[in-house]
Amino acid sequence: MPGRKIPFKKTSWRRLVSVQQAEALILKGVKLFPPVRVPISKAFGRVLREDLIADRDLPPFNRVAMDGIAIHFSSWQKGRREFTVEGVQKAGTPVLTLKDRKSCIEVMTGAVLPLGCDCVIPVESMKRVGTAARLRENFKAVKGLNVHPQGADHRQKDRLARAGCRLLSPQIAVAASIGKKDVLVSRMPAVAVVATCDELVEVDKIPAPYQIRQSNVYALQAALYLQGYTEVDRFHVLDNKNELRRRLRGILQKFDVIILSGGVSMGKFDFVPQVLSELGVKAVFHKVRQRPGKPFWFGKTKDGRPVFALPGNPVSTHISMYRYVFPFLSRAAGLKTAAEKYAVLGEDVDISTALTYFLPVRLISSRDGRMTALPVFLSGSGDYASLARSDGFIELPQGAGRFPKAGVHRFYPWFF
Repeated sequence: MPGRKIPFKKTSWRRLVSVQQAEALILKGVKLFPPVRVPISKAFGRVLREDLIADRDLPPFNRVAMDGIAIHFSSWQKGRREFTVEGVQKAGTPVLTLKDRKSCIEVMTGAVLPLGCDCVIPVESMKRVGTAARLRENFKAVKGLNVHPQGADHRQKDRLARAGCRLLSPQIAVAASIGKKDVLVSRMPAVAVVATCDELVEVDKIPAPYQIRQSNVYALQAALYLQGYTEVDRFHVLDNKNELRRRLRGILQKFDVIILSGGVSMGKFDFVPQVLSELGVKAVFHKVRQRPGKPFWFGKTKDGRPVFALPGNPVSTHISMYRYVFPFLSRAAGLKTAAEKYAVLGEDVDISTALTYFLPVRLISSRDGRMTALPVFLSGSGDYASLARSDGFIELPQGAGRFPKAGVHRFYPWFF
């Protein structure tokens, strides 16, 4: 069956940088965001900048793993099947000591194993008869049964988490368990998201027939929030060179990362590259061999802060954000490289362009673990409504033209 064909106009692309070159230039010489200490309650999602070291054995004592009774195994070996209950060892109480090996101590899950005991009989395998506990027939005990030995998981001074990981719920649990009230993490960058273009109005306004509501700045802010970057300010600047210069001068002085949307193509009012140059931002590249998003511009301030000037079409903006901006933010935060994700193309696709193509897809997961990417075809790079039906996009390399069903390609999810 013939593949779905995506038409494009011919373009002179050989002077442009490739996607891989653009990525390498963006990530070259990235300066780490400085480390800061934050309360553990505010550390979720941040990038850890110190190793987490066990301050004691884990578990810190011989831990009871089941509700039941604790006995000395030798008594069961000698044939004893009924034990007098000497006391109760509940979790969070000082350790008791078994006085008589003919007896037992009732224990609760999570409690310290009483001294003199080395076996825990689960409550399901015994029956209380007055002050005694009688084992059920055919129950077989073994030494160490239902006992989680001290240090079985980790020893004191073991490294439990490495610097460079993201603090998700398991890492937060580790930090709390070793008494980390404050955690050393990468400082949150201050990010400016700037929309240019005269036709934009705020979301609560009724647009004139020649206007549209802002969407890119909200989409980019949402993307940043979802990845843990919450210090984000939104701006809208008109396509006026003097106004753009004035507003960007202030923004460049205040923010660590600047992301612009629009004003970077070849139109008469696309002033962004020129104004950024006048403000001392050095262009690293302008235009990439990719669809969508070919006009993408990237530069750095004199002190090395990045300026991403993304094409204004919503699909181009969104895809460029995930393909380039987030890898930069991860590197600057000190996040160790995450495992790349791949998906299998669910149908034949023909791309009528020599450029790298980013194809929106929705994923289907099968029981054999295969992730299948089904194309979500758009009417153009302004079709953000269709983009909302996708789970992310796959990267189709330049030059191939035809991409057969079952081919494996790099996948970029909207949430990771």
